[in-house]
Order: sequence, then structure tokens, then C-alpha cells
Amino acid sequence: MQTFKTITQQQTITQDSIYYAEVHKVLENAQKEIATCVFDSDCTGARQYIMLANIFASLTQCFYNSDNEEYIALDNLMQCFAHLTYYDDSYIYDDCVRNTALEKINLLDYVSLSN
Repeated sequence: MQTFKTITQQQTITQDSIYYAEVHKVLENAQKEIATCVFDSDCTGARQYIMLANIFASLTQCFYNSDNEEYIALDNLMQCFAHLTYYDDSYIYDDCVRNTALEKINLLDYVSLSN
């Protein structure tokens, strides 16, 4: 009798995802927001610029690392907004997802923000 045996199991995982064209719209919105934001010597303005730049970098990485898939995992995409720290920063998310399918998605379901 064999004591150990390798058993192969396949497991189906369901995952919310979004069409790549919608993600590209979010990427374009983030790029527009950076273009209109002025890097300021004031710490609040600089912080906003840095958050936008980090979000844009994360969105770009998420979009181009999707291996040309038609759908991108929503969890992966929403983690791009983890650079936001405070509830007051949520307007950046709103600006980035304006006129996209992500407008319906609540940021706080995916990212923790502080007061």
C-alpha cells in the first residue's frame, strides 16, 4: 500500500474584474489630473502631487502587467489607490474614475482610509 500519493485538484476561483478599456480610461483620467496639478513647495500641494504620481505609476503597472488580458482583476486595480491616506483624499479617486464604470465602486470597500 502506498503511504503518500499526489492528488491533483483544480479549483475554480471567481473574481470581480473590469474590462481593460475602462481601466485605460481611468489611466487617462489620472494622467490628466497629474497634468493639471502643479508641484508646489507647500507640503499639502506636494503631498497631493506625490499621491497622484504614485497612483498613476501603480495604475500604469497594473494595466501593462495584465498580460494583454481583456479583463483586469478589480482587487488589483483598486490596490493602486492604496496610496491615499485620509478620507479627504478620496476626491482623487473620484477624479480618476469619473465617467468610467468604476464610478459605481466604493473606494472604502477596497482601501482603508484614516481621519
